[in-house]
Amino acid sequence: MTPNNPGFFERALRFSFLIASAAGFFRVYGAIVYRAEILEFSRRAWLPAFLIAAGGLMGLFSLCVWLLLKLKPKPPAWLPWAGVLVSIAAYWSERLFLWAPAQRNVNTLWMIGVHLVWLLLAAASCLQTKRRLNEHD
Repeated sequence: MTPNNPGFFERALRFSFLIASAAGFFRVYGAIVYRAEILEFSRRAWLPAFLIAAGGLMGLFSLCVWLLLKLKPKPPAWLPWAGVLVSIAAYWSERLFLWAPAQRNVNTLWMIGVHLVWLLLAAASCLQTKRRLNEHD
């Protein structure tokens, strides 16, 4: 493997940020299209604006992390961890503080598993990058 050729875990981590970015932008789209239903269901006037802002910010954030990982030959070692941890923290803070109590227990184990896999992917990517850079020093 050459230093400029990313490994499997690095590519998989970059792809996960691309998926996270798409999810954020689809959230914006859904909040715009289903604005009336969101207002009817929640009865909170600020909720569609929040969903649009949060989805847009997370979409842009994940897209920026993806671009930095893709375009920089040696991105900072903290960048993948920051991207994963910020995304996970944003998800769980919204889930704990904004979701209705009846909705909080839905798919909890699935999301814990997804986030653990994402953390493992970040760890594997960092280890792979470190090994690759140390091989060619």
